[in-house]
Amino acid sequence: MSSPEQQSKSPVTAVGPGAARGTEPAAATAASTRTEAIRRPGKRAPRITTLQLKRLDPWTTLKVSLIVSIVMFFVWMIAVGLLYVLFSSLDVVSRINAGWATVTSADSSVTPSDLITAGKVFGIAAVIGAINIVILTALATVASFVYNAAAGMAGGVELTLGERD
Repeated sequence: MSSPEQQSKSPVTAVGPGAARGTEPAAATAASTRTEAIRRPGKRAPRITTLQLKRLDPWTTLKVSLIVSIVMFFVWMIAVGLLYVLFSSLDVVSRINAGWATVTSADSSVTPSDLITAGKVFGIAAVIGAINIVILTALATVASFVYNAAAGMAGGVELTLGERD
């Protein structure tokens, strides 16, 4: 068994606002010491820090937003392709083309072209996607300039970061 002197020389120290100043009663210090040792044996308390995001680099913002916009372009094209295949398999495209042929054919000798084809759908989707790439990249870059101006006046966004327990 260990003597009371050896028990008081425990490597676990009290943690708390009163522990450093010695203002807590001895019983409370011992209880909090045991609790801390039981909860996190051999571990230190997680660190917490506060940071301010004061500036966004516009060049980096342009590069990252361009990459994200290009990835979203491919997602857009895949979604349009899946919707086209779905509507084609449900016979929606052929019914729309048949209705368009009925409305536009005044002369029966001329065969009207289809309103919806895969080439037209993917062509229009590609143009819309390319416009989105340009607009989203430009907006993100302009937003970084606006953020830098606002952060210069207000001090930026304050972030609190902490380690996991």
